[in-house]
Amino acid sequence: MRKAVWITLLVALLLVNGAAEALFYFSGLYIPVFHRLLLVLGITVGAAVFVGSFALISRLEQERPLSGQVKNTLGPDRAPNGDEPGAAGKRRK
Repeated sequence: MRKAVWITLLVALLLVNGAAEALFYFSGLYIPVFHRLLLVLGITVGAAVFVGSFALISRLEQERPLSGQVKNTLGPDRAPNGDEPGAAGKRRK
């Protein structure tokens, strides 16, 4: 994910500054450096959100459910002390 964000930052920096310079050269309209930086950071944060979402979704698709594979879960079929089902109400003496 870091690599994608750094690549996006560099590409956005080059494209935004190139477009701002071309706009100034052809039309005379100047875009201040502060606004250029805001555009670059906005593009980078947006890309980070999308790359992070994609990474989370792809990770969720790879996970397997734990039912039937783990013996020490605290699900409805196990008592909190690890006894068999139905033994939660019984006390040992």
